[in-house]
Amino acid sequence: MAAFFQGDDSSEEWFAIEKVEIQGDLEYTTHAALESEYVAFLGRSLLSVSLSEVLSSVLSSEWVQSAEIRKVWPNTLQILVHEHTPLAYWRNGQLISTSADIISPRRVPELPLTHLHGPEDASDIVLEQFGLVSQVLSSSTLKVSVLTLEPRGAWRITFANGIEVKLGRDDILERLQRFIAVYESDLSGRMGLIDSVDARYPHGVAVSWKENK
Repeated sequence: MAAFFQGDDSSEEWFAIEKVEIQGDLEYTTHAALESEYVAFLGRSLLSVSLSEVLSSVLSSEWVQSAEIRKVWPNTLQILVHEHTPLAYWRNGQLISTSADIISPRRVPELPLTHLHGPEDASDIVLEQFGLVSQVLSSSTLKVSVLTLEPRGAWRITFANGIEVKLGRDDILERLQRFIAVYESDLSGRMGLIDSVDARYPHGVAVSWKENK
């Protein structure tokens, strides 16, 4: 799919850019939004405008992961855009893409993604842990709703079924596996009664029941 917008036909230069052609399948941004970023190139000469300058402008768009730029003589600038693909929500109002880039869109889309939380400079750590946790959970029915790295280094998971599990700082995956075993054998049928689970014990888990509050 492509979108076109026209430059000023009064330009006297033979190679003045009259058209910017935007190509690419866009899901999270629009051709109109990108056009507003590139309108400054209209009227400039294809001979003098550099591809690196155009690329820099294109990549400044919040949803653009990469792009390919071509000069199509005599008067067209062609831009093929590749969007970021969101993987998870990050902190408040940001997203992490499948390429581990942090995206800060002006409008955050509502998507069925896991929420990741942690210190501002810890996105790589949290994303890596999310990947490991997802592997451990791949054979279970449990889905992560929120994964949190607390300021002191402890990990906490809230599952889509509402159960919150405290995993602490060490042996996170082993503790998670222990919780899964207990969940599948003893807890899965009593979901409405469980408030939270503490898996920071060496040989078991402690369950906090809503009825005991």
